[in-house]
Amino acid sequence: MTDRAALDAAAAAGVITSEQARALQDFLSQRSLDAQAASVDGEENLRFIRNFHDVFLAIGIVLFAAGLAVGIGSVVAGQKSPATASVMVGILSFLAAGTLWGLGEVFALRRRLFLPAIAIVLSLTAFAVVGAATLYAGVLLGQGFELNVDFESMPAEVRTGILIALAAGVIAPALFYARFRLPFSLGLVGMTAAMFLLVSALMVDFEAATRLLPALTLLLGASLFGAAVAFDARDPARATHLSDNGFWLHFAAAPLILNGAFGLVGQAFRSGASTDASGLIQASANGADAVAPALATLVVVLLLGFVSLLINRRALIVSALLTTGVAIGVLLNAVGLGAGALAASTLIVLGAFVLVLGAGWRVARRGLLGWVKPDGPWARIFPPEAA
Repeated sequence: MTDRAALDAAAAAGVITSEQARALQDFLSQRSLDAQAASVDGEENLRFIRNFHDVFLAIGIVLFAAGLAVGIGSVVAGQKSPATASVMVGILSFLAAGTLWGLGEVFALRRRLFLPAIAIVLSLTAFAVVGAATLYAGVLLGQGFELNVDFESMPAEVRTGILIALAAGVIAPALFYARFRLPFSLGLVGMTAAMFLLVSALMVDFEAATRLLPALTLLLGASLFGAAVAFDARDPARATHLSDNGFWLHFAAAPLILNGAFGLVGQAFRSGASTDASGLIQASANGADAVAPALATLVVVLLLGFVSLLINRRALIVSALLTTGVAIGVLLNAVGLGAGALAASTLIVLGAFVLVLGAGWRVARRGLLGWVKPDGPWARIFPPEAA
C-alpha cells in the first residue's frame, strides 16, 4: 500500500495536489480497514472510527456546535419581545445548520471521516429542529397565541408546530444521507421518522393512541428491523456500506421493538405500567407482584437473543441489557436478598449472561444454522458461520 511519505513526495513534485494526496490517503486507509473487516467472517466491525484523529475531530465539531448554540443564546438574550427572540433563534439556528453542512462537505464527502460526520449530522439535526420549532413559535407568539403543551387541549396551530419541528428532524438527516451516504444518518432518519409517526398518532387521538402506543411502537420497530434485514441480505459478508446501513437501522429498531414488546407485556399483566426498567422498579417498590412481568420480560429478551443469533446482529441484546438487569434484580429480590447481595448478584448474573453469549456466539450459531447452505437463498438472511 502507498504510504503517506510517498504521497507527500508526489504532492511536492506537483504530480498531485496536497488535497488530492490527503483524500487518496484517507481512501486507501479506509480500503485497508474494509479489507481487514471483511477478512473476519461474521463480525460486526465498527468502521465509523479509524483512529484517535477521528475522535479528536469529532470533539472539535461538538465543541464548535456548542459554541454556536451559546452564541445564538447570547445574541438574542437582550431581546424584550419573545416573538422577535424566537424568530431570531430560528434564523440563526438554520444558519448554524448551514455552517455544519459546509463542514459535512469537507469531512463527510471529501475526506470520508465517519465519526466526525456523525457528530456533524447530529448537531445539524438538532439545529434544524430548534430552528423549525422557534421560527414557528415566533410566528404564533406574534399572533398572540399561548403555547400550551397539553396534548388534549392545545390549539391545532401548536400541534402543527410540533409536527413541523419533528418533520425537520426527519428531513435534515435524510438530506444528509442523500448527499453524503453516511450510514448513521439513515438510522437517524428511521428513529426520527418513528417519533414523528408516534407523536402524530397522539395528536390525532391521544387516548386511543396511548392505549395502542406499545403496539404502534412495536410495529414501527419491526418495520425498521425489516429494512435493516433487507440491507443485510444484500451484504451477508458484512463487508460494505450496505451492512453499515443495516447496522444503524438495527440500532434504531432495537429500542422500539423492546419498548413495544415490554409495553404489551405490561398490558397483558394489567400492571398499569410498562415492563421497561422504570415500570419494573416502580412495581417492585410499591410492593406489587412484579415477578410474573419480570419473567415475561426475560422470555422476550431470550426471544430477541435467538433472533440476534440467527441474523448475526448483537444490537438487540445490547439494547435489552438495562431492562434485563432490572428483571433479574426483581426476580432475585423475590428471594429475599439484601441490598448489597442483590446488586452484586444482579451484576454477576447479567455479566455472566453476556460473557457466555459472547464466548459461545459462533458455536451457538453453527448449531442453529447447520441447515443453511452457504450458497443458498436463506444464507443472505441467516448468514451461516464458517467452520
